[in-house]
Amino acid sequence: MVGFYIFVSLMIACLLVGCPVLSKKPLAVPYHQLYQTIADPEVQLFLNAGLQLLRRVHGPLEFSVNEVLLRHSKKNGNGYHYAIAEGFSLTEIVDAEAGIFAIYISVPPSHREFYPLLAHEIGHLKHPSLIEDWEMEGFCMLFSEDLCGQQGQDWSIWKLRLCADSDDPYARAYHQALQRR
Repeated sequence: MVGFYIFVSLMIACLLVGCPVLSKKPLAVPYHQLYQTIADPEVQLFLNAGLQLLRRVHGPLEFSVNEVLLRHSKKNGNGYHYAIAEGFSLTEIVDAEAGIFAIYISVPPSHREFYPLLAHEIGHLKHPSLIEDWEMEGFCMLFSEDLCGQQGQDWSIWKLRLCADSDDPYARAYHQALQRR
C-alpha cells in the first residue's frame, strides 16, 4: 500500500512540475556526441598499446584506425534530451573511410572491469563490421586477456566469470577461441 502512495505522489508531482519528455535522437546527431568523454592519460596509453598489439600481432585490420573516440556510455549534457541507451560497451564505426571509431565502455576508468572491457572493445577494431559474431567475440576475449596481462591490468574478474558459467555465450566463445589457439 505504501508503494501505491509513493507512485501516486510521483505522478502528481510530474503533473504539477512537469516531467521531462525525452525525444528520439535525430539522425544527424552522432551518438558519440551524446556520451561522456574519457580523457584519462593512462587510458589513452592503454588504448595506444592495444592498437600497437592489434596491428603487430593480429593485423592487417579491416580498416585503418586513425582516431578512437573513448566514451563512458553515460549521457552527457546533450544526451539527456534523448531517449538513448546507457550502460553498454560497444565499438562503433563513425567514419570508416577516415578511420574514425568510437568505443563506449559501460563503467568509468576507476571500475575494476574497465580495462578488460576496453581491451575487449579494442579487439573489435580488427574487424569492426562483424556484429553478433561469436568467433569474433572469442577473439576479443582472448585479446583482452593478453593485452591486460601485458599492460599489468587485472583480468581475474573476467576469468572467474568465464569459468563459472559455461552457459554464458561469452564463456563459450572464449573457450572455443582457446581451443583454436
